[in-house]
Amino acid sequence: MKSKQQGLLRFESSRPATDFSYQTDLAFSDYLAFAYQYILAKNPRASMPCPIFTDTYQHLVKQQQRTSTPDIVDLIAPFELRQNNNHKAVLLIHGLTDSPFTYHDLAQIYFQQGYTVRTLLLPGHGTAADALSNINAKQWQQATAYAIKRTVKDFDQVILGGYSTSAALLLNYLTVQPVDSKIKALMLFSPATEPHNKNGWLAKWIDRIPFINWIDKDADIDFAKYESFPLNAATAADDAMHSIALSTLIKRPLPNLPIFSVMSDVDTTIDTRASLQLLTALHDVKARPANRLDTLIYYGDATKITRDFPDDYTLLNPQCKSSTCKNIHGISHIAVVNSPNNPYYGIADVYRNCGSYLDDDTLYKLCKTTKTPNIGERTAENIAAFPTFQRLTYNPYFTEQAHYIKQFIKQVEGFQGNQ
Repeated sequence: MKSKQQGLLRFESSRPATDFSYQTDLAFSDYLAFAYQYILAKNPRASMPCPIFTDTYQHLVKQQQRTSTPDIVDLIAPFELRQNNNHKAVLLIHGLTDSPFTYHDLAQIYFQQGYTVRTLLLPGHGTAADALSNINAKQWQQATAYAIKRTVKDFDQVILGGYSTSAALLLNYLTVQPVDSKIKALMLFSPATEPHNKNGWLAKWIDRIPFINWIDKDADIDFAKYESFPLNAATAADDAMHSIALSTLIKRPLPNLPIFSVMSDVDTTIDTRASLQLLTALHDVKARPANRLDTLIYYGDATKITRDFPDDYTLLNPQCKSSTCKNIHGISHIAVVNSPNNPYYGIADVYRNCGSYLDDDTLYKLCKTTKTPNIGERTAENIAAFPTFQRLTYNPYFTEQAHYIKQFIKQVEGFQGNQ
């Protein structure tokens, strides 16, 4: 509570750190080493012991890239799960306020399919929330371009994966220039298309008002993700989403890549209807013969899908069949990437997202401490219906999702082989 009220973990360390140049001739190993040291210099908790042992972390230890006892920096720094004598890779980029820890569960799926797995740390992340007060979408685009070009340079086959804001960054990159033939597929998790709050563009103007710098001020206890949210972050995210607005996108050449997407019908961060419209626009048979492999995992009520959504789209709509999901009230925006077995965000309930109650200390404490919190997406209906509500941080359908991802990858590899 003291941290929430005083912002003890909201600000970076004052020690200086230089920026990475993002020149394509710089090896990815150079980037990884830089990012690790940057986090150490700027994150006030970087050296704090953090005994969270994911399968991905265990692999990094075996590959002698991490120590056997992790500190926070070891878990949130970008990583590379390396295959021996392999020529295919997946590049995974996290979302706004997140870190590469976002992909510790999904990385295993790709690694098991024989892919080297690379992740990127977007500028302004991995340190403290106030770092997002000094970044813009162009910096994210520059980092994204480096990671893509470097990975294409190093491997013969590349799959790109983006969560939330990074999905917009990837789509923008793939539609403003010719797509390298080595890039074989695009995978989008809770893709950021339009926010529910349609006034995001106002953030850049409000941010100019003295002493009004934050939308949310939380405790920032989550070691892997910022909980506080500066106004400038909303500005940068709005600019990233604006770059793939439908009115802009339909004037660009569309990449002939199979697209795999995952979204929830009750996502309270991103407008799901806008995301469905985007997928519809991208599903252009003339521009994209590869669209026959387009796949959508849609969590929730499939009757809410817009009528003009393509009939030939592969639509997967998992239904609850176990106790793991029966008491969950909607899949949240942040849940899709994490397994129930995640030792931090999973069903063990080590971390609780109680951001719905930032202005009410009593309910905030109750959400953090009650033995039986209600869990799901923080819709207005859910918050009104339950005395305390914890935002869902894991995907109860993760096993099914992993199966669908593997199935899609096999289809992509088969499609490329038949061309």
